[in-house]
Amino acid sequence: MQAWQQIQAQQQALAQESGKIGAVLASDAQGRVVIGTLVPGAPSDQSGEVHTGDQLLAVAEGDGEPQSVGGKSMLEVRLMVQGEPNTPVSLVLAGQDGGDDRTVTLTRAEITPQQQQALEEVLQAEAQARVEGLAIEDNSGEYLSPYTSDGVTAEWVNKAINAKMGSAAGSAVGAAAGAYAGRKALESVPGGSLIGSFFGGMAGSKAGQNVGRDAAIQASGGWEYIRETSDLSFRSLNDMARWMTTVHGQKSNFQEVLNATLQVYPELQPALASAR
Repeated sequence: MQAWQQIQAQQQALAQESGKIGAVLASDAQGRVVIGTLVPGAPSDQSGEVHTGDQLLAVAEGDGEPQSVGGKSMLEVRLMVQGEPNTPVSLVLAGQDGGDDRTVTLTRAEITPQQQQALEEVLQAEAQARVEGLAIEDNSGEYLSPYTSDGVTAEWVNKAINAKMGSAAGSAVGAAAGAYAGRKALESVPGGSLIGSFFGGMAGSKAGQNVGRDAAIQASGGWEYIRETSDLSFRSLNDMARWMTTVHGQKSNFQEVLNATLQVYPELQPALASAR
């Protein structure tokens, strides 16, 4: 309990510190703290001396001695870096090229809404670049996309939504949470069995699930219609989950499309839970 209270106190302290350097901090595969994406126009970006991929070794407050970030949590490191606006902070950095360590002094500043929006756009573009190539540009893959190549909902999904298959077949599938590209987290997928009250006592059984899936496929127009109206597909459900949440997760009807897709591909649920 004491450790949790300490974390809460650190989070509250962090929320009160509005002066930032304008760089996303991340952990690399070795657990080291590294500089991620820079906020366009913020202190780190404007300095020209802070680069994505630099390792953060230590932080100094004003003219104080640098304090190592080794062994500290990411929350603790962020507390070291943030502070009052218009105050100096020095970063000891190691470049990816293996050169000598260097010290960069920045003046903290408040991040404007415009800069935050620009950061989100950069993060989204980076996330989309990471999933590029996951979608096959025809319907030859085993799993057919609920979105078409021009970014709109596939007609088979619209057909299922218009038929209100989500409410007829029960409460969709499972609970899943997936954070994506540093933007809004995928909050949840409504819990419950695929079949629900519509199929009564068969709910939860494999036979009931198969009946429910068949009903969902029919409500979507049948396999031939699904295939005809899909021009993107995927080799695996993990590919589908990553691509959907990254490329389309911000759309206002994403949850509705996701529910319809889960009823045709209920096995997509665990892939969504681990999608990043």
